[in-house]
Amino acid sequence: MLKFLKILVSASALAVLSTGALAQDKPRVAFVPQLVGIPYFNAMEEGGNRAAEELGVEFIYSGPVDTNPIDQLQIVQNLIAQGVEAISVSVLDASSIAPVVEQARQQNIHIYTSDSDAPDSGRAVYVAQATDQGLGYTIIDELVSRVDEDAKIGIVSGEATASNLNAWIGFMQERVAERYPNVTLLEPQFAGGTAQRAAQIATDMMASNPDLKGIVAVASTTCPGVAQAIETSNKIGEVVGTGYCSPNTARSYIKSGAFGFSVLWDPAQLGYLTVWAGKQLIDGKGFEAENTVPGFDEPVTYDAETGVLLLGAPAVFTAENVDNFDF
Repeated sequence: MLKFLKILVSASALAVLSTGALAQDKPRVAFVPQLVGIPYFNAMEEGGNRAAEELGVEFIYSGPVDTNPIDQLQIVQNLIAQGVEAISVSVLDASSIAPVVEQARQQNIHIYTSDSDAPDSGRAVYVAQATDQGLGYTIIDELVSRVDEDAKIGIVSGEATASNLNAWIGFMQERVAERYPNVTLLEPQFAGGTAQRAAQIATDMMASNPDLKGIVAVASTTCPGVAQAIETSNKIGEVVGTGYCSPNTARSYIKSGAFGFSVLWDPAQLGYLTVWAGKQLIDGKGFEAENTVPGFDEPVTYDAETGVLLLGAPAVFTAENVDNFDF
């Protein structure tokens, strides 16, 4: 009997070890956001977790507590040290990531970008929420349609080094120069990652530009600050606010009139696509011009020349449709 129990215990131990080994054998896909603890990246994490469960990978979500490029880079280096097979980054500082990409490549680790790119870094792929041009053009077209074609418009962005935010601003400026020559687009001001700083900048901007007709909040963290500044300055109806923020972030401001609309995409779907892309890289499958991704109604396109895997076109959230969304 004792001998039988020993055999049974040994078999159970082997089963546990085997289960543990199987768990460790799961490929790991990491995502390093620009900042943890905000609704936008929380939604990306949620989508990443769903993808991990459905695709059979382990998902690691780890990012800095403030928008500090040095802290973000340290997290990426720690993940490389752990041998995580695929690491995606919403890049805060495009100029600093290239050496890390090369370091990872030497260890057969895939470094790629999502949400914010570093196109000259050698990254494996960029999982883009929408084209930078589409985002820049859309927000200007929508805003100008709500103000005058000779309006003055301000910009309140996040980190000055964030490549995605700077790219959107660049296309805003391009759109104004090409299509709206009488619009005055003020030089962007940068609030870092705080709504409080964004509110102060927007307040000062309205005070020093009494003819200001619109303000664009370029980072999700700056949207509440800009909207609150318009509300507290009693500028609703005089200044149209907008920004790249989720329906849940923008809803109360759209309904108060501080925001005329917001522009974004579904970050949960972006998180899912990010993990799917990591699994493709680990499996050595790469990407086709059109890719079938679980849970996506339309094929996801890939541009081999730019290395961009595109989620889709920007979405515009207004008073008429904002309650149809929950993220």
